[in-house]
Amino acid sequence: MNILIMVLVGAGAYILGVFGFAQIIGSLQNIHARGIGLTLFTIILWSAILVGGWFLMHTFAPSHSVIYYIATGVSLIQILGAGRIQ
Repeated sequence: MNILIMVLVGAGAYILGVFGFAQIIGSLQNIHARGIGLTLFTIILWSAILVGGWFLMHTFAPSHSVIYYIATGVSLIQILGAGRIQ
């Protein structure tokens, strides 16, 4: 059961991080086309979603926080390494 929770926390953090960081970085890359208002809205929205994921993890699986941070860090590095997001 513990391994299942570890896998779920890691997979959830990775997926959430990929979508969240891609949205944030993509909106920053296209700020000239989107405008400052929509870009700020996207950054605030996805930052709140990422913080919400962190809060849920610390509420329901605090002993697996290292897995959460590793998976989120991997997703951030992968998105930064992807280059220009269209």
